[in-house]
Amino acid sequence: MLHTTELRAAAPEGGSWLSDDPNYQNCIEKLLSSDPRLLHRDPPNMQRHIPWPPPHTRVSLFEAQSDDRQFWKQERLIDAALLREVLRKPGSGAADGRRIIILEGQAPAFIDALGTHFGIHPGLWVDHERRWTEELPSAMQENVSMKYFELIYLPPEMRKFHVCCSESGRSISATRVLGEFMDTGILHRKCTVWRRQRSGGKGWDCVIITDPPLRSVFPSYDSCEPIEIHSHSRPPRGGYADFVPRQHQVKVGSGPPRTCMLDDICFYLTRHPDLFGPDNGHDNPLRLCQKLVASHYSKQAGFLLSLVSYVQSSMTRQDKLDNFSAAVVEKQWSDMQSYERRVSIYCHELESIMRLGRIPLAPPESSRGGENWLDVGSDFQHLQAMIRDVQHRVELLSSSVTGLAGIAGNRQAIEEQMLSRREAMSMKALTIVGLVFLPLSFAASLFGMSPPYAFGEQQFWVYFALAVPLCAVAFGIYFVFGGSWARCRWFQLQRAGSRLRGDEIC
Repeated sequence: MLHTTELRAAAPEGGSWLSDDPNYQNCIEKLLSSDPRLLHRDPPNMQRHIPWPPPHTRVSLFEAQSDDRQFWKQERLIDAALLREVLRKPGSGAADGRRIIILEGQAPAFIDALGTHFGIHPGLWVDHERRWTEELPSAMQENVSMKYFELIYLPPEMRKFHVCCSESGRSISATRVLGEFMDTGILHRKCTVWRRQRSGGKGWDCVIITDPPLRSVFPSYDSCEPIEIHSHSRPPRGGYADFVPRQHQVKVGSGPPRTCMLDDICFYLTRHPDLFGPDNGHDNPLRLCQKLVASHYSKQAGFLLSLVSYVQSSMTRQDKLDNFSAAVVEKQWSDMQSYERRVSIYCHELESIMRLGRIPLAPPESSRGGENWLDVGSDFQHLQAMIRDVQHRVELLSSSVTGLAGIAGNRQAIEEQMLSRREAMSMKALTIVGLVFLPLSFAASLFGMSPPYAFGEQQFWVYFALAVPLCAVAFGIYFVFGGSWARCRWFQLQRAGSRLRGDEIC
């Protein structure tokens, strides 16, 4: 595997990896000192041989002119040149016009078209590409980058650690419960929203960057050959629940496809125009994305809660703990560390989303809820409280597993002690047998057991007269030395106790 310095040396210099347009490249080069991340791609993605540009890129454009206040005009674009043509079309930049551009997969050609037309800071694209956002929340005023996690189905050959998406480089976390991998994986995702108000009117523009659907994966960090995977035939557990008011659900009669973020956003903009129409303000696209992100976090919280309950139920109502061997408990303890790490990441990302969205970190009020279904603040406050409750339960479960490890270790020590005691008793019995037969064999070899000392002869009693005292002497020596060792050990313990009592008095 290449080191970071070697990867940076092999990467294009001057930020040319991000753009093909000379004008936008010049802008990037001027900002290299302000944001060093613009110099190269994400090093982990380079180590994993994630392709750049991405092999698949989709763009959906929603536009409404000043006289259209309820419905969007949708266009699907597959070519960057066509996107430039649409953006430069006369009348598209009217002061009262509204426009939403959804970009799935960051290709340099589309980055050039959007960056040069809207004057977008190049750091926006890096924020979405990187796993972690390094800027302070106060410095990110134009864009909001939200990291979330999506439940996906994993085929049997992919149920292991160190799996990642071959297009975006996002990690796929496998879940192990009681020593076995589950068929549900967790795909790391990101959604970035940039918006601005048009000068001289009520119009606005919004750019949403999303991750592509999972098409193929790298089975390990060192793998270079992607393996196709069909994870979205049916979302695990049915996917998230629709969050629009129920009367609107009945009116539309269908729900989101739940295949990827782009398709879900397009569904809500086209099927619920009265809720997310052009006249509802430039914050509505952000609220829609926040609602989708919150829905995924809600599924994650429920999934983790079910895992914790399942592990707890396996440890309760047990008459004996024979099934929890040391090896099983060690693996379970490792799984608990994975759960704790995962919940900590969820808490961190939720707080980051709330800070960027100017949502108070205070717990939700009982009076809130139901006043406005678009109020994402109460949603994220509820999710934060829910995730923290799961975190507390995971910590308690981890403590229980640690105690179970101690019980399993003590049971193993007792079993080994009993085995050692049985072996000691066997050795003692063998020693006693040796103490009996050794004098007898010595006496037999001394006399040779030939006449007149052979069996049945008149002098045979001499053999016993010599062998019996020899046995008595052998047993006496054995017990004398054994007793003296025990007495020495007893005196040593007494002296040690006397010294300890003397130290306490002093």
